[in-house]
Amino acid sequence: MRLSFILKQTFINLWTARLPALVAVFTIGISLSIVIGMGLLGYKAVTSFDLFQDKFEIEVFLSPNLNRDEITRIQNELADIHQIKMINYISKDEAARIFKEEFGEDIHDILDENPLPPSFHIKLYKQMTHPDIVENVAKRIAEFQGVDDVKYHKEILILMEKYFRLITLVGTGVILALIIAMNILIRNTIKLSVYARRKQIAILQQLGAGGLFIRLPYILEGILEGALGGAFAGFLLHLSFQVINFSVQYIFDISLAFSPLIWTVSILA
Repeated sequence: MRLSFILKQTFINLWTARLPALVAVFTIGISLSIVIGMGLLGYKAVTSFDLFQDKFEIEVFLSPNLNRDEITRIQNELADIHQIKMINYISKDEAARIFKEEFGEDIHDILDENPLPPSFHIKLYKQMTHPDIVENVAKRIAEFQGVDDVKYHKEILILMEKYFRLITLVGTGVILALIIAMNILIRNTIKLSVYARRKQIAILQQLGAGGLFIRLPYILEGILEGALGGAFAGFLLHLSFQVINFSVQYIFDISLAFSPLIWTVSILA
């Protein structure tokens, strides 16, 4: 089996059916860029949601006149809740210091006395940050004697959970659909190419050519179309990223870095 003949035959096949091959390359490139783009979007959604879960807190505001024993009792009650991962006590003085750091003013200069109540800032385990679980925990804590109020970002938590699921479901569906479509497209292109050359294939069979010898040029043709489509997808992603980067830099004065890994993934995929 001569490699030079097979490669020559592969390029002859591509040139003979250049229009279908070109359509296949462009379709693969566009589809692959969408697949990778959706994958990057999904990855960003996962990392953002993971970061949100890490930083999510429930604030438990206490009655201002509690003594140390009562505060310790509430802390022990919080520790008995298995969904809670970490408990951080914020005293009135600590709350005043945080206020000064965030707003640049001393609360004592604004008011005669410190009105900020002592509080607990608690974090839940990641798997316990579902809106329903958080709501149940918050209601349970609110019933503790000495607790004045329980606050957390309920609306943001619900939105994050909702859109995370939506992006995951839609993204997975689109990616699977495009992968199936690309496979069908490449297979049909090869089938059409084989059908157009059925007489040539019949002659090769009559001459005693083996099945692999006949099929290999068409297999290489599909691989080459996929590689060219991957390179085109990398170009589209790079171009899209440059537009996004320019917009972000213009609006927010932030520069984003384009990862060469995207090019590699596009070509190898």
